[in-house]
Amino acid sequence: MGDPTNMRHPLTILGTLAAGLVACSSETVAMPPPAPVNWQSLELRPVADAGVDIVTAKERALPEAYAASLASPGELEGGLEAPHSSMGFADLAALLDEDAHFASPGMQDAHGRRGILLAHEALLGAFDHRHVAVTRVWRTPREQTVEWTMTGNQARDYMGIAASQKPVAFKGLTLLWTQDDGRITDIHVYIDVAVVKAQLGVGVKALLSLPPPALPSGPTQAFEQAPTPSADELGNVRLVRSWLDALENRREAEFVGAVDDDVELTTLERPQASRGAEAMKTYYTSMHKAVGQLDTTVTNAWGVGSYAILEYSIAGDQMGPIGWIPAQRDKVIRMELVDICEIRGGKIARVWRYDNPGQIAERPFP
Repeated sequence: MGDPTNMRHPLTILGTLAAGLVACSSETVAMPPPAPVNWQSLELRPVADAGVDIVTAKERALPEAYAASLASPGELEGGLEAPHSSMGFADLAALLDEDAHFASPGMQDAHGRRGILLAHEALLGAFDHRHVAVTRVWRTPREQTVEWTMTGNQARDYMGIAASQKPVAFKGLTLLWTQDDGRITDIHVYIDVAVVKAQLGVGVKALLSLPPPALPSGPTQAFEQAPTPSADELGNVRLVRSWLDALENRREAEFVGAVDDDVELTTLERPQASRGAEAMKTYYTSMHKAVGQLDTTVTNAWGVGSYAILEYSIAGDQMGPIGWIPAQRDKVIRMELVDICEIRGGKIARVWRYDNPGQIAERPFP
């Protein structure tokens, strides 16, 4: 498995200071007398402790604030120049660090408040009367994984599809990197654009009959990482890393053996979860038929309670169809995914997968 090539939160490298004595050729300068030292005071002085990194109250409020900002209309405020008069997501600007970063499969990366607002406009801004409900949140002191459902109607052109006023309802996942003061420094958004297009009557025939999800009305489920990641949380991440490594390195028995016999895999393009270890074996076989020199690279990973959340990519030479995407011979592809895995008894019991398969069939949109 490849190692991450870009760390989103690099460690600070501490330098080492050295002191030396300066000699003079003409004379020797006497050292000044040492300052008096109160040894008793030093012995009693408490050692500074950075403490345990925790999720602050401002960070804890961010998932709901972010969801509300996705539904916010209006022009930009706070001195930011609106890109055009119909620009929405005004409330999102206040949540962003001025140097924040945005990424979404199939889109070009964006930087800064204005760039991130434009990216959300391209991805979600065609829909009016937006309502967003958060279903689940997985929290760590520096990142929160937010699962949500959005409804709305198409008031403007979307990805080349003329405004139709048709309703849409779709699920999404957002990874939020946060600071203690409640600012968002990085946003990764996962939605399946082909699913949204199908609800507008355009695109993949196999998705046209996919039933839209209902907007949840119950309370948000929240899961939080232990103040210091537990052995189980760390072990769950290792398990899923090994699972993806087995996929890359053609260790079928290890790949299938990592999952529970009744494992469930839920994706955005199927109305029901696929079930059983045999379904995982089928997935393994189909991926190696479709992708030559298959490589998996984990870019981010977190253990939160009984869950392991991994953001990763699959890359290689496309040799055959991948789902509804036809074979594109001699094309090097790269897919970005997030798997939320629930671990039970040392096995992967449930997987919720978020991706945008169309990213390998189309050029990035602005």
